[in-house]
Amino acid sequence: MGKYLISQEIGSFRKPKYLSTVFHKIYGTEEYYKLSEKATEETIDLFRHAGLDNIGVGGEMFRWEMYEHQANRVDGIKFYGPVRSFDNRYYKKGSIVEDISIKESFHSDELEYLLSKGYDNIKIPVTGPYTMMDWSFNEHYSDRYETAMAFASLLNSEMKNLKKLWDSKYPGRKLEIQLDEPATTTHPDEMNIVVDSLNKSVEGIDNCEFTIHVCYSTDYRLLYDVMNDIKIDGLNLEFANRDKLEPGTSDAARPGYEELKYFQQLNTKKKFIGLGVTDVHIDYIEPVRLIKDRINYTLNIMPPELVRVNPDCGLRTRSIETGYEKLKNMDTARNEILKEIE
Repeated sequence: MGKYLISQEIGSFRKPKYLSTVFHKIYGTEEYYKLSEKATEETIDLFRHAGLDNIGVGGEMFRWEMYEHQANRVDGIKFYGPVRSFDNRYYKKGSIVEDISIKESFHSDELEYLLSKGYDNIKIPVTGPYTMMDWSFNEHYSDRYETAMAFASLLNSEMKNLKKLWDSKYPGRKLEIQLDEPATTTHPDEMNIVVDSLNKSVEGIDNCEFTIHVCYSTDYRLLYDVMNDIKIDGLNLEFANRDKLEPGTSDAARPGYEELKYFQQLNTKKKFIGLGVTDVHIDYIEPVRLIKDRINYTLNIMPPELVRVNPDCGLRTRSIETGYEKLKNMDTARNEILKEIE
């Protein structure tokens, strides 16, 4: 893995039809594990051919949706019915009716499989405490702060368990964990809840690299203002979605990335940016030239050792073929820049 401009996968990937069409019907059965493992292997092979340094967990084949997967494994949550997510998929939204506790580990089955295959260039995504709170109905806790902190305690226990599993295979090596928090900036007056719940989640867990992933935001500056108070090492964010599709490295050509000047101005603790360089909501496959311009514009703002490259979010809304081409062009652009600056 290179010293900088690491290419990484930061979310989900399109499931093969043999898994997606039967997922809910077979969930939790032996067939579910068999097909999820098969899809994970195929997706990791695709990531390797695309050139990725970090493979995440192979496209989250064990998970249908980021909220439901974890909520299903929590006692104290009652499900009333499905709601529709941004990409027109439905998931079960839960209501908290009593003190929450972990019914079964959220992601140990997934991690155990990856470790059994000897993968070490992974990053485990977990849905963060603020988003779990914000996306749940609350019929039990006194307020949103208490609810978020209750989820933070659960996540802290889960991540300690994941770290033990990792240490059993790779003692002394750092584990990468990504806290997915799409709800982070949706309530600007609650950034204190974001900070406190994230810090509670990672409390007492050593030798881990923690990142936060916020896939879409109307104002990332709310996050930048408090990032130095959050005990994380980096931020994997979306930029391509708000950018132009024409080449160029001027401010006018790269409006999606200009706010990184504000980030770097505040970045006193030298946190890295996972730079979203491909838009996961369009089928247009960004040319290598365009991706290079997006990266080079960023390198005029911050040093390469603080920059990683990734899609804006998970690529599950695109076809497998389109997702692959986006990742391949992203990695080609990264490699060309590395040759130019090394």
